[in-house]
Amino acid sequence: MQDPQSLHIERRADGAVLVRVPSRVTDGRALPDAVFAFRAGDPQYAYWDEQIRNRNVLAPPTTPVPIVDFDQHVG
Repeated sequence: MQDPQSLHIERRADGAVLVRVPSRVTDGRALPDAVFAFRAGDPQYAYWDEQIRNRNVLAPPTTPVPIVDFDQHVG
């Protein structure tokens, strides 16, 4: 089994959860990535929906946020 953190999980605009499993290079060749889509009502949807929610909560911000020391700006 692959490390769960190496999976690429995203939510599409239609609400489906897309799971991409990157392929491995074996003997100098790689197969295409395995891609799975889960929609509400699919047996595994709840599991993958929870995985993407957990990743979104734990994901670091993509844009640095400057920290302002308000004590220095009060005049």
